[in-house]
Amino acid sequence: MAKLKLNAFGKKVVGWLIAGVIGLVLGICLTVFFQNYNPPDKSKMTEPSVVFERIVSQNELVSVSQNYNIVDKSTDNNELFGFVIPGTGNSFWYRYAGTLKAGVSLQDAKFETEENVIRVTLPHPYIISNTPDMEKSGVLEENNNIFNPIHIEDVDAFRAECVSAAEQEAVAGGLLEEARAGAEKNIAQMFYAAFGDQYEVEFVWVEQSEATSGDLEGGQDDGSDGGQGDAESGDGGQEQ
Repeated sequence: MAKLKLNAFGKKVVGWLIAGVIGLVLGICLTVFFQNYNPPDKSKMTEPSVVFERIVSQNELVSVSQNYNIVDKSTDNNELFGFVIPGTGNSFWYRYAGTLKAGVSLQDAKFETEENVIRVTLPHPYIISNTPDMEKSGVLEENNNIFNPIHIEDVDAFRAECVSAAEQEAVAGGLLEEARAGAEKNIAQMFYAAFGDQYEVEFVWVEQSEATSGDLEGGQDDGSDGGQGDAESGDGGQEQ
């Protein structure tokens, strides 16, 4: 019986020792953690300038995209002294599809606060990219002529006309106005997410020539305006 009691007591002692070692290790770990823990400065996170710096760090904000599909016909005839030579006509139907993206440059964006108002100044939106969909684009039908064959440069020139036409139609249809509305919504949401209703966000739009660091890269400075959808020409469009 004495031996059994001693064994039970020994087991308790071992258990106490293990618990003590575990407690000591945890205490050391917690001490090191709290000594090295550096909580974020909440005062800095609540500054509008911090949010604005995060926004402009993107350099460019794409706020709208639009798919387009142009189908048009090109015709050509040989001429002599300004008169069309009969029997020399050729033509081809071409489809050009792609995606336009528009938005604003943030490189010259500015902001100021006045009481509970955040005022953001931005240059007018522009077309950022025009990416073709080569799987859908190409010649649909061609009527060649041995006396006036269709050349690769003819197709390339017509494709360039389609690119220009797509951008012009998108701008006329209001793509840039929609880009402006999308930019205002996106930027305002970032401030509202950080501050709630603490601030009212206002926007001032300026011409690119008024931007502080000069010309913006890669875009138009037309501020005209909004709408989204496919830009598609009719069957009888541009002729060469």
